[in-house]
Formats: sequence, structure tokens, C-alpha cells
Amino acid sequence: MASKIILHIGLQKSGTTYLQEVLGTCTAGLAEAGVLYPLAAEAPRPGAVENHEHAMYGLLGTEFPWVGEDRAAELREGWERLSARIRAWPGTVLLSAEALAVIRTPAIRRLLDVLDCPDLDVLVTARSLGRSLPSLWQQHIRNGRAGTFEDYLQVLAEQRDRPNDDIEQVLELHLWRAFALGGLVRRWAAEAGTGRVRVVTNAGSPPQLLWSRFSQAIGMLDFAGRPSADVLGKRTHAGLTAEETILLGSLNYALSQANWSREEAARVRDTVVNDGFLTRVERGPRNVIPEAWRSRVLQWGESDVLDLLGSGVGLVGDVEDLRYEPGRELQEPPTARDVSKASAVAVLAVAEAFKQTPAPPEPPAAQHRPRRLFRTSV
Repeated sequence: MASKIILHIGLQKSGTTYLQEVLGTCTAGLAEAGVLYPLAAEAPRPGAVENHEHAMYGLLGTEFPWVGEDRAAELREGWERLSARIRAWPGTVLLSAEALAVIRTPAIRRLLDVLDCPDLDVLVTARSLGRSLPSLWQQHIRNGRAGTFEDYLQVLAEQRDRPNDDIEQVLELHLWRAFALGGLVRRWAAEAGTGRVRVVTNAGSPPQLLWSRFSQAIGMLDFAGRPSADVLGKRTHAGLTAEETILLGSLNYALSQANWSREEAARVRDTVVNDGFLTRVERGPRNVIPEAWRSRVLQWGESDVLDLLGSGVGLVGDVEDLRYEPGRELQEPPTARDVSKASAVAVLAVAEAFKQTPAPPEPPAAQHRPRRLFRTSV
């Protein structure tokens, strides 16, 4: 049985994908130092991000609002495989699944009971709401939604104003169950112990700084088989820029109005993003909090930081990384010309994909049969 378990529970948009990619490249070095980062396969798959999200779906199922019972049943075997590896490893096991940030107290208890490890630490990577919320919105659009950033923030504001008991107990209020950082760490500290929970702050750049802080938090600041400088310097999950997000949201609306299937619409979006947007040399400015919402987001962030500092949990990094600075949001909103440039790239990407698709075979030419003459009897 593992002598120690470290649970990295997110947050989403806090650098989790970057950390998981780095961890996936140095599993051998970690194992030599006594830390198991279990992979889904014996060797990392090219381009794959190795994490334990699906295994947690298999264990906790519909505790995640986006996971249905059928999907959970399909993934149950993945949890069983992971559980077997945890039981077989004599040293430290490191698990990373950002979705764990949204689960409620009964699910936390169930997970800790199943893991049954007296030496268990919980790590939360986090950054400011001023960076997280724009990233969440563009991912929301990238997943097929429409609407404006202001509309999205209005929904979040209505949820944030609900009583704390609702946020803790209502399944659908999962975003603030994760991103209200003080509430998140208190929830986990109540079950795992205050001294067992730490927050690792993400300054945003350079990415190596997040890895250094994370390595410190897991007690592996130096170990044999460290990832290369190229891996550490790599940025993952390139987000959409402001004009790209506006365009993609409009495209999502048009696809829904035209009754395209989810699969067909996803193929179009993937083509536009991967073959169009991500190939642009000049992509424009990033998404930022709209001016009318900056004071509200500042208030949310300050409240969360104060709650975090009063919780007693450990901190690795600088608390200032968690504070939103509206005064730094100096960029202008994208112009119609900016959006039209992104539109041209999107149309070209779809046209190129269409051009590369083999044309369907032409139907065979009609067979002309000789006419039969029928003589009638009189």
C-alpha cells in the first residue's frame, strides 16, 4: 500500500495541464526517487496529457455534474486499475485530477475513505480570478457555447450571490465550489486536516516557476531524471484571443440555429481553432475582464484571498499572484477589423479541410437500354 498520497485537485485554468504534461515526461525519474505518477498506459502516448480525471469519474460518477451514470460505469474499470496500482506501490503516489475541486463534502469523505492513507496531502494550484475567469469563458465558448462574456459573468454573479450552503450543496453550483478559494480549502481541510492542505500560486510566467513551486510542494525540488528545459518552457492549452472568442461564439450560435449535430459542430470548431486560429502569427490580445465587471471581480478576489489567509492552510508561492489588478487591463476591445481578420482565417481553415476531403464517387452513368417495341394484336 502507498505510504503517502498527494492529491493535486486543480484548479482548472491554474496550470494543471502544464504540470500534468511535465509529470508525464519524467515518471521514470520520479519513480526512482520513490514517487509514482501513474500513467494510463505503460509509456506516455505522444501528445497525450496524462492525468487521473477519468479514473475519478469512475469512482465518484455523477458527483461531477457533467458525468452521467452510463459514462461513470464505463470508467469504473479505470478506477479499479488505478486503485490496484496505488495499493501495490510502497512509496508516495501522486494523483492529479482538476475536477476534484468541485466535489462536495460527502464525496470528499468517500474518496479519502477509499484511498485509506493516513499520510495524505492535498495540493491546490491557483491564480487570480482576473486570469481564471477569461480563460474559463473562452473554454466555455470553445466547448460549443454562445453568448457574451458579460452574459457569462452575470450568471456567475447570480450564483455567487446564493447562500454559502447552496454553493456547498447544490450540484450545479460547482464553479464557485472550486473558484471561491477560501471555501475550497476549508472544505478539504475539514476532512483531510488543515496542515494537509496547501495552495501553490501561479504567477502566469515563466511556466518554469510554477513547476519549481509544485516540485517544492511535493517534496521533489531536485530529483534524477528531471524534465528538460524544453519541456519546462513549453506552454500548453493556448487560449483563444479576444477576437477569436467573439467569432467562435457567433459560429456556435449559427451552427445551433442550423441544427448541426454536436459531433459535426465540434469538427468545425476543431478545424477553425487548430488549423486556423492557432496557426496565426499575430493573434491579437487575450481576453480580459470587461470594464463594467472589474470592480465586482476585484471584490470577489479580495474576499477569497482574505478567506484563504484566514483558513490556516499552507501557501507555496506569493499570495499577490492571487490578487486581481484591474489597472493592468489597458487593452482596447477588439475592433470589427480584428474580428474580420480572424473570420478570414477561420473560413480558409474550413475550406482547406473541405479541399482535402476526398470527393464522393460520381454516380454511374445511366444505362441506356434498347427500347422494346411491342406489337399489339388487333
